[in-house]
Order: sequence, then structure tokens, then C-alpha cells
Amino acid sequence: MKMNMLNKINIADDEIQTTLDSNIEISSNSTIADIRQIEIKILKDTALMIEYNSDAKIDFKINVMKNINFNIYIVKTDGKYKVSYKYLIDQNSNVNIYKIYDAKEVKEMDIIYLNGQEAKVNYLLKTISTDKEKYDIMVYHNAPNTESHIINNGVNIKDGSLKFNVSSFVPKNNIDCVLAQSNRIINLTNHKCEIRPNLFIDENDVAASHSAHIGKCNENEIFYLMSRGITAKEAENLIIKGFLLKGLTLFKEEMEKNINKYWR
Repeated sequence: MKMNMLNKINIADDEIQTTLDSNIEISSNSTIADIRQIEIKILKDTALMIEYNSDAKIDFKINVMKNINFNIYIVKTDGKYKVSYKYLIDQNSNVNIYKIYDAKEVKEMDIIYLNGQEAKVNYLLKTISTDKEKYDIMVYHNAPNTESHIINNGVNIKDGSLKFNVSSFVPKNNIDCVLAQSNRIINLTNHKCEIRPNLFIDENDVAASHSAHIGKCNENEIFYLMSRGITAKEAENLIIKGFLLKGLTLFKEEMEKNINKYWR
């Protein structure tokens, strides 16, 4: 898929600016309790960037039609955010969600509906948490032969408190589904972090896995790097950089800038 990064939604100072082509339709409803509601319809193969630069309360509903490849990149910096995303993914469509965050506070919910056979979602979150951050992610396999791959990576520093709640659902008779969850937090504080992975499966004919890990940097990796003449601090910085950059193709420079604010 050729990605058209001219498609962009910029959110700053209570203003929403859009640059979109004919592959994407957007509508904005009146706000309820100061929460703006935005509906997006993806009509053809395309890509979209949503960039936040200040406090925001928004509910997104994103409809992905049949037989579409769609990439969405979400970048958050500085502000306090309360945002929800609802994805409705139709038959034979593939959605890749990439999130690169360095915000003050985040309370975020993603609800993903895989509504047609061969619908797939890949979800990758990279965040540097300096204050309260909580993510609730729910994936509903509403048709057979659907796939979800959820990866959450966070580094918790300063006053950070980071939580990942991830739940995947498969009802009876939805066979040949694939569910994978991988969650890891490197916690460099004494504050509590939490990961709650859940698999709710009523069908035997599925492939499901999950992993959850919270801890400091890997001591064996630090020891190995120190044995090569690198200081403990430099070794920690290299591990964190590799952890946060792994899996990113686009927007690596943005993530590196975030990393360099805290680790040099």
C-alpha cells in the first residue's frame, strides 16, 4: 500500500485542523460534556496521522470498509488526554495502529470490532509515562478467521503510574481466530504499574497467547553491555532506546526525540 501522509488531523488548543483526500470521510458532532465526537469512514487503501499537541477530550469512531488496508499513526505530546477510539473493521480489511506518546496524562480506551471474516488488526503502543496513564483495550472477534495482535510497550519514569488493561473476546462458533497480546513495562520508579491481560474465549478452535512483564531493565543485558566497556547508565539508556524503537518503521525520529529528552 502506498501511504499518503497528506491525510492528517491536527488537534491543538481546542482546534481541529484536517487535511484529507477523497479516501477518507469525516464528520464532527456537537460536543457532549466537553467531549468532541468525530466519525471517520475509510473508503479506500490509505493512511492517516492524528497529532495532538494540547489537552483534548475526544471520542473517535472509525469505520473501515471491506477489502481495505489502512494505517493510522497517533502522536501525543505534552498535554492531558481523555480519548476513546472505536474501530469497526469489515471483511478482509487490515488495520495497523501505531501510537507514539510522550504526554503528561493519558486516559484512553480502544474498542476494536473485527466484524467480517479475514479482518485483522495490528496494534502497537510506545509510551514514556511521566504521570498517570491508563489504557483499556478491548478486541471483539465478531467473525471467524479474524486476527488481532496487540503490543503495548511503556517506560515509566518520574511521577509515572502506567496501567494496561487488555481484553480479547471470541464467541462460540467463530473458529480459526488468532489472538496475541504482548505487554511490557520497564518501571524505573517505585510507583505501582499494572498489566491485566484477559482472554475470553468460548471456542476451542482458536490460537491465543498473551504475555505480561513489569520490571527494571534486564540485568543480564546490562551485564553483557558493561562487559563490553559500557557504563551501567549507558547500558540502561541503550536498552530503553532499543525497547521503544523496536517495531517502528515510520516516526522513528519522533520517538528518538522523545527518548533524548530523558536519556542521552
